[in-house]
Amino acid sequence: MSNLIRTDHHQHLPKKRKRGESRVFRLKTFGESGHPAEMNELSFRDNLRKLLEFGHFESSGLMGSWSFQLEVHRHPNPLYVILFVVEEPIEASLDLRCNHCQYVGWGNQMICNKKYHFVIPSKETMSAFLKLEGGSYAFPEKESLSHLVELQGHILHGFFHSNGFGHLISLNGIESGSDLTGHQVMELWDRLCTGLKVRKIGLNDASHKKGMELRLLHGVAKGEPWFGRWGYRFASGTYGVTQKIYEKALESVRNVPLCLLNHHLTGLNRETPILLSKYQTLSTEPLITLSDLFMFMLHLHSRLPRDSYMNNSRNQIISIDSTNCRWSQKRIQMAIKVVIESLKRVEYRWISRQEVRDAARNYIGDTGLLDFVLKSLGNQVVGNYLVRRSLNPVKKVLEYCLEDISNLLPSSNQELITLQNQNPMGKSTTTNGHNKITRGQVMKDMVYFYEHILMDYKGVLGPIGILNQIGMASRAILDAKYFIKEYHYIRDTSTKTLHLDREDKLGIFCTIARKCHHNNEIKMPPQECIVVNKEATLSEVYGEAERVFREIYWELRDVVVESIADGQREVKRVDEMAMNGKKGLVLEGNQRKKMERGWCVVIFVKYGNTQDVLVFNTMRKFLAYFFVKVVTNILFLSLFLP
Repeated sequence: MSNLIRTDHHQHLPKKRKRGESRVFRLKTFGESGHPAEMNELSFRDNLRKLLEFGHFESSGLMGSWSFQLEVHRHPNPLYVILFVVEEPIEASLDLRCNHCQYVGWGNQMICNKKYHFVIPSKETMSAFLKLEGGSYAFPEKESLSHLVELQGHILHGFFHSNGFGHLISLNGIESGSDLTGHQVMELWDRLCTGLKVRKIGLNDASHKKGMELRLLHGVAKGEPWFGRWGYRFASGTYGVTQKIYEKALESVRNVPLCLLNHHLTGLNRETPILLSKYQTLSTEPLITLSDLFMFMLHLHSRLPRDSYMNNSRNQIISIDSTNCRWSQKRIQMAIKVVIESLKRVEYRWISRQEVRDAARNYIGDTGLLDFVLKSLGNQVVGNYLVRRSLNPVKKVLEYCLEDISNLLPSSNQELITLQNQNPMGKSTTTNGHNKITRGQVMKDMVYFYEHILMDYKGVLGPIGILNQIGMASRAILDAKYFIKEYHYIRDTSTKTLHLDREDKLGIFCTIARKCHHNNEIKMPPQECIVVNKEATLSEVYGEAERVFREIYWELRDVVVESIADGQREVKRVDEMAMNGKKGLVLEGNQRKKMERGWCVVIFVKYGNTQDVLVFNTMRKFLAYFFVKVVTNILFLSLFLP
């Protein structure tokens, strides 16, 4: 009456590790060859299978899952994250078609049997997941795993179809509360894609920082989005933006002369020309275009040390190692503040250690803590001050003094950096205090330029033609949201028949051409590598190709290979295929049961916590099922109605 889809997703599952056998892997190298698996196979599915053998097998329900514990660093405090791999068969998917594939232009791809989600939950998403599961760390069959992959806000969430195409869904760095930087997460994702030998990865670029869209900021500065560093290129845009329009918009904004921009803005806004002049002075090279300006600011921001304390006080407290003492870092920092304020009150003169201690005792009652801080502060730089400590040769006691060094801070200081310019004679000269700049100030100025130059298409600074043109081009760049990266491997080269390391095996790249009965269109999925014996016959090649493509594609679940496609020389043995051109083997296939009028009906039936997928490939079967359901419901109601 109906065909109930069943996929044997237990096939090739690794054995569940015993309790206590969970391994720890280094985040920095995870995904490289040998870390943890030697992913040297020619197909994505085989490399994935090798990787999962090293994971902790969590669940074998409808949606299987594995976990990997990744070590970020050991010192000063150990930090670990958990990477989950969740297998989603087609039975658990609400939509047969992948919406993400439609967005990036892969809508004509065949429907695959499985998706593999790679997820590093954030603290918030993990808490939400555990709350949904009643506060317990458990994986009961399907529901909990679907909750995990459906949550938004993960540190990393990407998935692969079983044919090697994939999508990066979510990536969050430190600004979103993650313990990992965006670069660390992206490096991990790229290593996984490279090691697993995926085909193509697509993404919807929504990356931003401090309210700035990074695809616009980095596009103007470097001519590519933030993801371009890892090889992602334009795929498709919205509102009719094509690759040609996108490239032209980038070129027009990047090449805007700063002198022309400065001339137009001088009469309307004083702050923008002053800031432009400021960064012209800071740079050792002339800044000619808008691209030069943003490129220099990004480079300068990356050179400056992190100054998360800049919003708090100019008197930055140094970090004292508290691993070998009994006080928390918070109490130590509070004691340092009290000591500094006590030294300020004596107007930069030398006073004895006892006097400093007595003054601080009014605020800090723990004398042991004060002794520890006074010992650690000797000749240390704290913010704009140097805490000097010396032994008085006459009184034979330690004395302390505070010295203001704000005008003498070197470039390696934790808060300020003094940039150098070249004078006309070529000698290096240090700029004055006005040219000292912090990381936070650079970011603030970058946001200002972004808002008042790149995004001023509404005429905030006035109806100036050049700003309107920049704004229109910026809008086109922002409308280019979808980017892809294509990974090239040996399957993409001209060699399509390979002698494998295993002496009696041969790798053949092939595909199956299948004709759709409703429109006679030929559909042909990407080539896959099948491994057969060198002495195999064509019928054995057909059988292996059927097995591989049925395992990957839902649309080919009943495919039967009938012959080699026209135009390829007929061969009777596999070892003769090496002479059969270099385009790979194209096989002609057909469905075991042809669909009537080329259509099918898919019904999702839910029974409590379980869900089945019913597929009807003929009108007769669908009407029979519908008739039985109607009659059953009428008979059921007749039992209770008068």
